[in-house]
Amino acid sequence: MEPQRRAAVAAKALAAEGKPVTNRTVRERAGVAMAVAAEAAREWSAHAVEQTQVPEAPESVRVRVAAIWREAYFAARDEFAAERDSLTGKLHVSDDEIESLTKDLTESEARIAELEAALELALATAEQAARDAEQAAAAVAAEQIAALVGERSRADRAEGALEVVTAERDRILTQMETARASTRD
Repeated sequence: MEPQRRAAVAAKALAAEGKPVTNRTVRERAGVAMAVAAEAAREWSAHAVEQTQVPEAPESVRVRVAAIWREAYFAARDEFAAERDSLTGKLHVSDDEIESLTKDLTESEARIAELEAALELALATAEQAARDAEQAAAAVAAEQIAALVGERSRADRAEGALEVVTAERDRILTQMETARASTRD
């Protein structure tokens, strides 16, 4: 018997035994090449599909299928509605959280702007105070220098006057010594 015929007989026998008709099972049963077994399995599948005629379902089966379908539809619809309601609730909660966080963020940004403005003002005030203190210190230093120069000048004049007075005293003392010495003699 030729390989194609052996493969076709093996496919029918496998189907009759209730075993799967696959490339491998046909090849093992018929002892043919894989390409021949594949062709036989394909032909048998096509033939089996053509031979399978599904009769019209009886009215009682159609009624039961319709009832099952109706129950499945309503169960799915109810489950979908419950899930939708749950997700809608979660969405509202998320929206509320977003709104609250947005409000907090807006308030925080406003507070940051206030603090930045206060910091800028404090820095400007500190810089002005530093300039004012520097100018005041410079003015006081200038006054102190002027007073020191004035005192130094006065001290120099007093020293000069002291030298003159000391020289005059020494001269007078010398004259007195000379006059005493001449009176003793």
